[in-house]
Amino acid sequence: MRESRYRSLLTDTLWRRNLWMAVALLLATSNLGLAYWVLNTDMREKTIVVPPSFEKTFWVHGDEVSPEYLEQMAVYFAGLALTYNPDNIGHQVNRFLRYADPESYGALAARLEGDTQKIQRNRLSSVFYPQEVRLKGEQAILAGQLTTLVGNKQTEQRQARFLIRFTYRDGRLFVSQFTEVQDSENPFALGAGSARPES
Repeated sequence: MRESRYRSLLTDTLWRRNLWMAVALLLATSNLGLAYWVLNTDMREKTIVVPPSFEKTFWVHGDEVSPEYLEQMAVYFAGLALTYNPDNIGHQVNRFLRYADPESYGALAARLEGDTQKIQRNRLSSVFYPQEVRLKGEQAILAGQLTTLVGNKQTEQRQARFLIRFTYRDGRLFVSQFTEVQDSENPFALGAGSARPES
């Protein structure tokens, strides 16, 4: 009788052991599957942004940005670089340089500071009215009407086209180039250039 009881207890113990081993194996398998999923799944957050000063929503996802973001930032930077007067040009330049690519910062800053002195000395003003934005990768061509004034007198009004090259890294958008282009056939082919066209 004792022997049958011990055999029953042994059978019960072995059954429980096998059950817990199966549960442990199942948990280990699910953990391995979860680890594989975590390592192979894009976990970067995609953020939809609707800033109050912009007209369209845009997204930023890892190292990528939506075309709408580049388009609206191109208009923003053109406003900083091309719409100014002698009293606000220093502020405009400081805001623009916050977004300058560190690799291009020296050249952009030197050019903009030189332009600032010329603008203040000659009492120049400028207004740019964007009419079209074309994108190619992280580059934008912005076309519109550029009006230049000396004091209160308008001296020039013309159609102009500007190339803006962006660099997006570490969650920030930088401007690496901002220059006027003349080639209407292939405006994206321009090499390194200036931060602002000659006044």
